[in-house]
Amino acid sequence: MQAIAQWYQQGGVWMHPIAAVSAFALAVTLERLFYYYVHCRIDAKAMLTQITRMVRNGDLENARQICAKTKTPLSAILESALWHYQQQEPDQEIQNAVDEIALRELPRIQRRTHYLSLFANIATLMGLLGTIFGLQEAFGALSAADPSQKAVILARGIAIAMNTTAMGLIVAIPCMIAYSILGSKANTIIEEIDESSVRLLNFLYAQRRS
Repeated sequence: MQAIAQWYQQGGVWMHPIAAVSAFALAVTLERLFYYYVHCRIDAKAMLTQITRMVRNGDLENARQICAKTKTPLSAILESALWHYQQQEPDQEIQNAVDEIALRELPRIQRRTHYLSLFANIATLMGLLGTIFGLQEAFGALSAADPSQKAVILARGIAIAMNTTAMGLIVAIPCMIAYSILGSKANTIIEEIDESSVRLLNFLYAQRRS
């Protein structure tokens, strides 16, 4: 632990903004992980099967209550479709209502994930900037510093250059990994919502025609 603290201190002032970027990235990652894996967690196929069975039996109200209780983006869209179907609205009106709810819910799924890519780029660039300042200090020591202090200043400049580069990459690489994983999860959730909503709408239209 002491070695890490010493390594961080030797990196100079540029280590602090990179560390701040890592804190923001961690906060976004944890918030999105909770949203995707806790708030949006639902067995779409099982829920759709249960809802269609209830609709087929004429129990629309309980089908709607199941959707209202789960409070996920998918359930909000399905509940809207069921409510407008229950009001005997035309097929196009039901579709429009589902589209309206989707326009509200789907952006929430993709919210903030793009910041992780931004944080990765910022951390890398800050590390590069710290490297430049460190090298400037090192080269300055070779030309202008007192001979007795050249080795110390040179070592300090090289430490700043190397440590800030490493810190930037240490922050950027996990950010890019998290961005890829969370982006893939968001796409999976959206595809699941699209598939489930289309299947429910087709079922409702078929029920109405029959």
